[in-house]
Amino acid sequence: MDRSPLSEDASEVAAAGGPVDKFRVTLAIYHHELEPEAVSARLGVPPTKAHRRGESRRPGSPPLPTGGWFLKREALPPSLPSSAIVELLSALPTDPAFWEALRRDYNVQIRCAVHTDGWNRGFGLSPTAIGLIAATGIEIDFDLYFYGSEYEA
Repeated sequence: MDRSPLSEDASEVAAAGGPVDKFRVTLAIYHHELEPEAVSARLGVPPTKAHRRGESRRPGSPPLPTGGWFLKREALPPSLPSSAIVELLSALPTDPAFWEALRRDYNVQIRCAVHTDGWNRGFGLSPTAIGLIAATGIEIDFDLYFYGSEYEA
């Protein structure tokens, strides 16, 4: 029996492509003397979570060395990563001078976590998402998390 990929009775060997399973974008702001309420007032939105220097993540954990303020958005299929970025950054000021001053006063990051169970998954960024990121003047960092192994080389 012919078991080549072109035979009619061949079973699927592997699936490729498609969207990532989860995408999370976070605006992260750090400073030794960060006061979460002051950052929230400046940005005009409350954080997803925040802490002051010296607080602990959970009982028994060591004190945090710096203050942090975080605003997160998540995209699960069929939502696209660009939608999470646009939702996050559209809720914030768009003036480049605002972002320049914020970067001068704090360590500001845009972090993206990309989670997927499959291989050869990917995404694009819309011109709107790219424009909003560019207006902040902040470098964007990607953390990639791959689980499972549909394909073994």
